Amino acid sequence: MRVTERTPLLWSVQVEPRRPRYPHHTLRRACSVALGAVLGLALVLFLCPFALLPREGGSLWSYLPWASPFPHPSWPRGNGLTLEELQAILQNTPSEAKAREWSSYYTAGPHLTGKNLSQALWTREKWQEFGIQDTSLVAYDVYLNYPLDHRLALLKKNGDATEVIYEASLEEDVLEEDHTSGLPDRIPTFHGYSASGNVTAQYVYANFGTYQDFEDLIKANISLAGKIAIVKYGGIFRGLKVKRAQELGMVGVIIYTDPQEDGEITEQNGYKTYPDGPARNPSAVQRGSTQFLSMLSPHLVLCLNCLS
Repeated sequence: MRVTERTPLLWSVQVEPRRPRYPHHTLRRACSVALGAVLGLALVLFLCPFALLPREGGSLWSYLPWASPFPHPSWPRGNGLTLEELQAILQNTPSEAKAREWSSYYTAGPHLTGKNLSQALWTREKWQEFGIQDTSLVAYDVYLNYPLDHRLALLKKNGDATEVIYEASLEEDVLEEDHTSGLPDRIPTFHGYSASGNVTAQYVYANFGTYQDFEDLIKANISLAGKIAIVKYGGIFRGLKVKRAQELGMVGVIIYTDPQEDGEITEQNGYKTYPDGPARNPSAVQRGSTQFLSMLSPHLVLCLNCLS
């Protein structure tokens, strides 16, 4: 071939077609498209605030054509019970008499930590009687003080002398209709998890003991540090009342049930008191905890009732 000024400097060389980088590229492309579609659909379902399927159907698998209907066709005859027999068991097994008997037994004795082992043994025997053979008692070391003495009195100074003008009994009435109220080993009212000691100070009434109640006292220039707060039960959790009083430097809190919080169920409205009626017995004492929930620190407090 004659070379002239028009002859190209580079010649096209015919080579073998380029092999694909990955085998089965068509299958890979199809899988990539399918996966992208699934991810896109999942994103749409996540962002859309509505349900595509009715909630009564249960899981997504229940909508598949081959999903078995619920209940299964072999139920309830599959285990030898007819529906009527199963209903009879569920209706007759919980015995009202047994529930009353066992509730009476459990409430017949004190439940203070470390006391009344006999009830734990009785419960284990019942479970074993019901066929739960792998039943045992486990011992735990628990730090809890036991009551030695208690007193709540209102003092008044007359010169150098101190006069007791009111003293709470801190005892609930012994009722003939309720034999548990007169148990010789009944637990007296006391402040659990508290150190023994005597607190004598001026008191300040703080309504329900809410944060705002204490703030109102502060704005009124009423000194709170070193004093005892008297607050009504209710409104907020009792532990918050104690926590705020402690933060303000107060040395004690008395929480009492004010008759105002009994609502319409009172003697004045014609209701009889426990055990003859639903109204609160005047000598009743509340039990409860004043744990600092925001600090996960357990504390207990004696909640006193108004004995007026």
